[in-house]
Amino acid sequence: MIRAGLFVFAALLIVGAPANAADEPARGAGTITRLVKVFRDKEAALATAVRNGDATAVGGMLADDFELRAGARAASPVPRDDWIRAAIRTRDPGGEIGRMAVHDLGNAAVASFTQDGPSGPMFVVDIWRGQGDKWKLAVRYASPAGTPAFVIPGVGAEEKEIPKKY
Repeated sequence: MIRAGLFVFAALLIVGAPANAADEPARGAGTITRLVKVFRDKEAALATAVRNGDATAVGGMLADDFELRAGARAASPVPRDDWIRAAIRTRDPGGEIGRMAVHDLGNAAVASFTQDGPSGPMFVVDIWRGQGDKWKLAVRYASPAGTPAFVIPGVGAEEKEIPKKY
């Protein structure tokens, strides 16, 4: 269960987009926003620590009450210490991160992105808590990205281009 939770990095969390949401441009297009850069770097540092098997570094990036919640097992969160052990044992943080968006909520930031996983594409929502430059990952919601044909109320099958707010 822990291993499955570790690899299922996708979430079915719906968060309203505040006026200062920062979206990543499509591949090969322009520059990314400041918040996307900040949290892409934080996600990369976490992935590097996992790949290096550095439990101390991984633990230093997680809030004391961190948990992983996988869409397929929403009622069974994976506690912080279990997640760290599984991550260090497998040393597989997942594949390349894409389509990142970050919503700044003051002392929290919501970073959502897609990621390649061992069973296919995943959708991840990470809730980062902090102030200034000090951020800790508090909660990770994860679920398979699936197909756009899967019906979610309020979401059409076609992906629409949403104008960015800068």
